[in-house]
Amino acid sequence: MSDNSTTTFPTQIVVTCGFCDGTTDVKWFCKSCAASMCNTCKTSHPKITAFKNHVIVPRTNDVMRLYGPSKIAEHCQFHPEKEISTYCNGCQVACCTTCQVQNHQKHDISTIEDAYLSAEKRLNENAKKLEKDVMPTLDKMMNETEMNRSEKREIINEVRDEINAFRIEMKQAVDVSCDNLLETLDQNEVEFDNLIKRLDAQKRKVKELIKGIEEIIQKGDLSMIKHSPPSPGTLIPEVSTPKLSIPVFTPGRDILTIIRDRIGTIEWTDRSSGPTDASSITKFDPSMINISKVGSFNSKIVATSITTAGNNTAWVMYNDSDTMYLYDSSGKVVRSITVKGSYGINGMVITRSGEMIVTCKDRKVRRVSVSGEVSTMIDTSPFQPKGVCLTDSEDVVVCMSGQKDNHIAVYSPDTGKKLREIRGIDGQGKQQITAPYHVVSNGKDLCVVNSHPYHVVCVDERGDVRWVYNGKETKLTKSFNPYGISVDKYNNLLVTDVYNNCVHYIDREGRLIQIILTQGQTGLWCHWGICVDDKTGHVWVGVYNNLWESYVVVSKYLS
Repeated sequence: MSDNSTTTFPTQIVVTCGFCDGTTDVKWFCKSCAASMCNTCKTSHPKITAFKNHVIVPRTNDVMRLYGPSKIAEHCQFHPEKEISTYCNGCQVACCTTCQVQNHQKHDISTIEDAYLSAEKRLNENAKKLEKDVMPTLDKMMNETEMNRSEKREIINEVRDEINAFRIEMKQAVDVSCDNLLETLDQNEVEFDNLIKRLDAQKRKVKELIKGIEEIIQKGDLSMIKHSPPSPGTLIPEVSTPKLSIPVFTPGRDILTIIRDRIGTIEWTDRSSGPTDASSITKFDPSMINISKVGSFNSKIVATSITTAGNNTAWVMYNDSDTMYLYDSSGKVVRSITVKGSYGINGMVITRSGEMIVTCKDRKVRRVSVSGEVSTMIDTSPFQPKGVCLTDSEDVVVCMSGQKDNHIAVYSPDTGKKLREIRGIDGQGKQQITAPYHVVSNGKDLCVVNSHPYHVVCVDERGDVRWVYNGKETKLTKSFNPYGISVDKYNNLLVTDVYNNCVHYIDREGRLIQIILTQGQTGLWCHWGICVDDKTGHVWVGVYNNLWESYVVVSKYLS
């Protein structure tokens, strides 16, 4: 192929020599350097010892299409006036001739076209492997998913229809109930109207009797002397004074809670394997228990209550301090919030929106916004609120401590109105929630740490006692003294034991799984507040060291 039959690039594109930057007679191309060159540099290039074996060919369109640097890059980032021509395999960087001489002498150098072709070959091999091995699998998965989606869509539509039908049925039931109440009011109004009519008729009759008596007296009829006068009782009809009652409508607040809790749930099931939920993805096995200390740090206050806040952080509170501190696991204070006038913070829970609800010793439950603004949510007087948690529907559950009465109370998160009280009455009629400290929600159950006597009480959504755990099966040397409580992703409970310097790991049926985080494992004692961070698998425990300084220990308790 002659120079006449394979023309150079169009004349409007200015081509410069890759070695002298000249623009005259740039008709040659060094395949080894992947650089264009003029007649002068073409003559001098092979005379340099390092370049004596380089291959120089005419600069044609075909050559540039196969070997030209424009296929990889145009210019060197360090020497913009130079075209990229070589590739250092050791440094894995493309460079120009100047970079090669200055920074890559005695390195493993390839021409840029060889490096490109090698990379192109690897990419093609990967593409073929993806096409051969991965694409069929994805196509199969896609087809199966499409078929599954088509089947599930029909089922989802059926379930949607069932839910909407249930909604209509519930609305109709509510309409019927409300219509009955309104009809009762209407009937009462009719009765009042009829009573008014009867009284009016009696009033007219009495007026007629009075008029008749006046006429007899006016005529002076002597017959009235011959006959004994009629007694007043025969003249005046018996009139009973009607009792006018004011109707009062008392909304069934409890029914709202029952509806929220019992409206139903959606369970995603596989017909071949039965129901599946989050807990069945990874079944809990006691062999998973493996205590390893992540770290510990000295806290500014005694950690009588701890609440995780995400990002490997947790809020630490003390029931004699009005300031709570947000620590990371290394002990750094990320943030602090002071609730003025609280006289101490007993507990805190974080809502889904990121707001905090805190219980304070001054008989107030306060709301703390994400920005830190504090407002009073509930006045619990004469009770002091202690531990706090949220139900699945985000109702606020508060431990209430009073002089003569102790219980847990459930409040509306929107209005702060009390919805119901729970005292934990067992099958023998005995109250089990007598002095509640802390409470957690465990599905539909509420689990309460109680003192006098010391035990953990579990009640269902109706407030009936499901079980009581008193630690007797542990055979520990000291009596069970529970304080903090937390629940993990397996619905197991972790309860601190102040006297025995450990944590009782309990399943959701109130059965002991194992004693964990003992003094021997943590090196510290007097376990107080506790919380579990399911995302990291860490458990935070408030303790003391041998100098009675306040510490927080962060541990991994499951492998």
